[in-house]
Amino acid sequence: MSATALELGEIVQVEVRDAAGVVTDFSHDYAVDASRLLRIPSLNMILAEGKPLTPDLRAEIENRFMTDGILTTVTVNLGIRGDRVDLENTIQPGDKLFVRMLNPDGTIDASSGSFPVDASGSINMPFLGGVLVRDNRFFEAEHQIEQGLLDAQIFTQPLVNVTRVELF
Repeated sequence: MSATALELGEIVQVEVRDAAGVVTDFSHDYAVDASRLLRIPSLNMILAEGKPLTPDLRAEIENRFMTDGILTTVTVNLGIRGDRVDLENTIQPGDKLFVRMLNPDGTIDASSGSFPVDASGSINMPFLGGVLVRDNRFFEAEHQIEQGLLDAQIFTQPLVNVTRVELF
């Protein structure tokens, strides 16, 4: 993170606590995506690039949870992970991807998991079958999977995160 503002690809650790102080299912790591946005389930998109983590981004997330009627009282804590989301490299056959799908209530959908990219450049996803991801950047694959879930009417508000699984 720059000294004052969030940058593309940075990963924001978001902890959301309800009125009782309990950590909610909305607590996850969210990347500042290629559209400059932070996408949190059930909230409208939040412009994140260029914003200071605190107090600006924290206050906006808290306000959105309350004004959107998701939580009546909320406490948000934010941090930055040391790594970044890869916005440039493309997906190739032989890669193994981790696809995380979040439900509108912030819970991780059971169909999330690791998927190998086969020789044709596709992954075989629950609900969707084969999804061609070869030569896509990760955020492009996310949007493609989200659109497939919308078109198939599987999710009403899908939020998908795609990362490469490092094999050691």
